[in-house]
Amino acid sequence: MFSHPQLQHLLEQYGRKMHVSQGTVLLEPGQFITVIPIVIKGCLRILRQNEQGDETFLYHIMPGESCAMSLTCCAMHKASEIKAIAEEETELWAVPIEQITQWESFKEWKDFIANTYQSRFNKMLQVIDDIAFKKMDERLWHYLEARSTAQQSNILHISHEEIAQELNIQREAATRLLKKLKETGYIETGRNEIKIIKKSLEA
Repeated sequence: MFSHPQLQHLLEQYGRKMHVSQGTVLLEPGQFITVIPIVIKGCLRILRQNEQGDETFLYHIMPGESCAMSLTCCAMHKASEIKAIAEEETELWAVPIEQITQWESFKEWKDFIANTYQSRFNKMLQVIDDIAFKKMDERLWHYLEARSTAQQSNILHISHEEIAQELNIQREAATRLLKKLKETGYIETGRNEIKIIKKSLEA
């Protein structure tokens, strides 16, 4: 995970390696964070959830990455504002929050934290752009692409209800948009399954 021998030793000493199955919810809004995840294999899907339970997909945490939202909540001693779900079988390091500042003497660790914030900031800008400037079918396509890339598969086992929930739209709207993508040859659909045929919406 890190090239500095001492930093790697500390990670193995204080970190806890976890294996989580696909679909496992690791973090809910309102929970206080005691560890920071660093993904080794697989990936985590991050959602924003309001008080009414409405959700919006934000981004994925891929191998070698961590969660900036969790880091922010830890730094401010706030409860989690996100929901984290294992997109697939996932292996990760769970690093106790007290180690975050103690490892700042390592430039590699400081760079890792800085890059985490920068990467997530860019992802958040992309989410804002999707919501503010893109049509709903483009937003749906970006969501399907993101999950396909995360799972490294063009076949997604996902229901219309889950799509609607994570894009915060009506189920009927999700079904209508999926039908449009199917009719134009971008996807094929089955029972709780979507197969991506084309590589991009412009193809």
